[in-house]
Amino acid sequence: MSPATRVQSNPSDESQSQVAYLEQRIAALEALQEVALIFSSELQLNRLLALILSSAVDVMKASAGSLLLYDDATKELVFQVVQGGGGKALRQKRIRSDEGIAGWVFSRGQPVIVHDTSMDPRHLIRIDEALRFHTAAMVAAPLMYKSKPIGVIEIINKKSREQFNEQDQDLLMAFAAQAAVVIENARLYQQVVAERDRLLAVEEQVRRELARELHDGPSQLLSAIIMGLKFLKQVIARQPDRIETELGELERLSTQALHQVRNMLFDLRPVALETQGLRVALEIYVDRQSETDGLQLHLDIDALTMRFQPKVEAALFSIVQEAVGNAKKHAQPKNIWITAQRQEDALTLSVRDDGRGFDLANVEESFAQRGNLGLLNMKERAEIANATLTINSKPGKGTLVTLVIPVGKAAQHSTRLFS
Repeated sequence: MSPATRVQSNPSDESQSQVAYLEQRIAALEALQEVALIFSSELQLNRLLALILSSAVDVMKASAGSLLLYDDATKELVFQVVQGGGGKALRQKRIRSDEGIAGWVFSRGQPVIVHDTSMDPRHLIRIDEALRFHTAAMVAAPLMYKSKPIGVIEIINKKSREQFNEQDQDLLMAFAAQAAVVIENARLYQQVVAERDRLLAVEEQVRRELARELHDGPSQLLSAIIMGLKFLKQVIARQPDRIETELGELERLSTQALHQVRNMLFDLRPVALETQGLRVALEIYVDRQSETDGLQLHLDIDALTMRFQPKVEAALFSIVQEAVGNAKKHAQPKNIWITAQRQEDALTLSVRDDGRGFDLANVEESFAQRGNLGLLNMKERAEIANATLTINSKPGKGTLVTLVIPVGKAAQHSTRLFS
């Protein structure tokens, strides 16, 4: 065959190859469009992951595949969905983020083609052995979102038994880039839903507590006042000499009801906190709480000489409220101490009681299993204030809640209030 003949045949072969590649690319885009359409109406992450992997395996004309997502808490890659190769047993299995071919792709943010996994030292042979599946060849691509890897998609063994090539790799990279956006959107949606549910649970808890406080407090007093007024009508007619005594009792009950309502309003929205700051708000709070029978609140916050950012002060005040409220409800203390101490670059705010205390390990285990809104609220508010929260307690030894607030960060744009 002459050189001229070879020149004429090569362009035809290249054109056929390009047409095949474009057809495959169009199929991938159509698959992604299907994923996007389902995403607009179905935001369940597991369903989307399964659809993404199934579409990728079909487009690549492969026999198996897996999709792994990164767990930032454990620094591991998790097999979220697996297709083919007896992969059901592999779901939710974990590997180090730098382990295996998937770890190599994730840690470097680069795709890879492996023509023969038996010759690649990165391949995790133990997985094949456990699944009784032979991974002959593989192409893998990182799932990148805003230049940050969030996982890996692996496509295994072409059905035609051909080798994966650079066009396959480019196709999978394009697919992975679009898939990563869909995955992150679904994750964000799940986070929004979870946060909504948490807020609804907190709101319901607040409603219940408010209803209970209204029932046990002002409602009972108002009922007593109404009964007293009815009795006063009889006293006026029959025993006028008792009128002054009965009016005095009604005045006492009315004053007590007003005091309870004002306390509840202050707890719900302490205006003094917004206008005069954390120190004044704590002073008013302790003054109002000091009328509780059998309980002494001690306040030592002379070291609190600065105004913090409003959101920080609100968070700190809420934590003190929660700590005092928990002590009153569960610990039966005789004394509660609220103190502030100033170090060079930090403020330490603490709430200590001499109540019954509790087994901290059991409470933390219960929190991990079921969640505890009070403890969760304290932790979240500590994060808002950029503070370190610690809780120390033992049965019979009371409880100490400590907040360490870095003054430099928490008090940005703050002003010195007291000298």
